[in-house]
Amino acid sequence: MGIGSKLYYFDEISSTNEYAKKIISDATDGAIVLADVQTAGRGRFDRTWYSPEGGIYLSVILFTDKPLLIPILAGVAICETFYNNYDILLGIKWPNDIFLNDRKVGGVLVEIVDGVIIMGIGINLNIVKFPEELEGLASSIFLETKKRLDKMMVYNDLCREIDNLYNALKENRTGEILQKWRNYTIMFGKTVEIETPLKTIYGRVIDIAGNGALVLALPDGRIEKVMAGDCRIIKERKTWF
Repeated sequence: MGIGSKLYYFDEISSTNEYAKKIISDATDGAIVLADVQTAGRGRFDRTWYSPEGGIYLSVILFTDKPLLIPILAGVAICETFYNNYDILLGIKWPNDIFLNDRKVGGVLVEIVDGVIIMGIGINLNIVKFPEELEGLASSIFLETKKRLDKMMVYNDLCREIDNLYNALKENRTGEILQKWRNYTIMFGKTVEIETPLKTIYGRVIDIAGNGALVLALPDGRIEKVMAGDCRIIKERKTWF
């Protein structure tokens, strides 16, 4: 197995993604930076990622020429880990969030440095308490299921699932990855608002494209594919749907 064959492990670190950037020149494909605690963990748009003891925080270094599907691959790998091994069904919110019972329990941050992919993953595994500002929004696998899972066992299972999907990507079996994403997503049929650098897009989610773009049906009947943006699910559908 290539994923995790080289491991850099820390009791505490500022950010696994930031450390991964520093060791790119010496790293092998599939090397992992893993930490028990992050003091400066972050998500997309430089948002803080609460990273206390009890979570899984890791970054995988990948040498691939197919970066667009890496966020899709990461979300599927997390869901496959918990469903295949622990019978826990998680849901993927495009582009990078993992949900359970309408609470965020995980996330993905993919960065490209000098053509190398750094795939950051954070999973709220056994965390029992969140700051007041996160209560009602974030949760953990333990709080939602009352199952306290062994962290290193979950880590090993996750490495195996990433490895399987990464091999599928290298073998151009991208259709398999996309179909798994469809099976796990909570997005289909939802009305969303997506903020992009150029505009705000409203639409109803109908599919995922071959390059990882979210496919939307717009109010005027047109179809639009969105590659990236800050996505919010609108609880009440617009009347034009």
